[in-house]
Amino acid sequence: MRSSQWRSFLLKGAFLKEGYALFIKVGEIINKTGMLNSIKKFILDRTRLLKLEELKLSEHAIEEFDEMFLRNISSNNGSIFTYNSRYPLYMFLNYVIEKKGLVVHGSNNSSINRFEPRNSSLFNGKPIKAVFASSDGVWSLFFAVVNRKGYVGSIRNLCLSVTTNKGKKRYYYFSTNNDAPNRWTDGTIYFFSKTLFKQGGIKDEWVCETELEPLAKLTVTPSDFPFRDKVRVHKEAESTVKTIIKSLLLKI
Repeated sequence: MRSSQWRSFLLKGAFLKEGYALFIKVGEIINKTGMLNSIKKFILDRTRLLKLEELKLSEHAIEEFDEMFLRNISSNNGSIFTYNSRYPLYMFLNYVIEKKGLVVHGSNNSSINRFEPRNSSLFNGKPIKAVFASSDGVWSLFFAVVNRKGYVGSIRNLCLSVTTNKGKKRYYYFSTNNDAPNRWTDGTIYFFSKTLFKQGGIKDEWVCETELEPLAKLTVTPSDFPFRDKVRVHKEAESTVKTIIKSLLLKI
């Protein structure tokens, strides 16, 4: 499909459903169908979504990340640690997610010792009582450092990934309804074994329907989030339809 045809398809389809349903539809088409990965990548590369290339690490980085994993996470004692490396934090998160069988959860709250299932809904809108986690480090970092204290209104986001012969290429959209000075805060990333979770309503969403304790906790800051200066601002009265069209078709 040519780029102009693809954009026409999106614009026409956007007005067939209301609001959040369009987010669901885009996620299901791109991440939950049998569409070939090469076609998924071709389509997503031509959108205006934020993009993160496949993880490419030096031997030194791998050795450092392995040592950090063994020292701080595999011991499974729930302790908190800080990140001290010249490599961006999201690289470490995606490495342990992809290579060590983990999922992660981002929160402003640094003192959670035991997670309990809560009533919520999956990305596709289906209700569920569960603990949520992600197989994407950047997505969880966003929720760790976007300040929820006193925040009123919606936080809109989209996370998609495509497996290629180089690894996983990742695509994002993030927006809040303000860019106030207190938009960001310090937060915590919680690590869990992926074996305790099942896939949620989209590829990188994972849920556990029982109580569980984290393997470890990692203190994070707004500077650890790689797209902090590319988070959009939406008007609360703006429809989600309009938001998703902007995320796909318009430049930051």
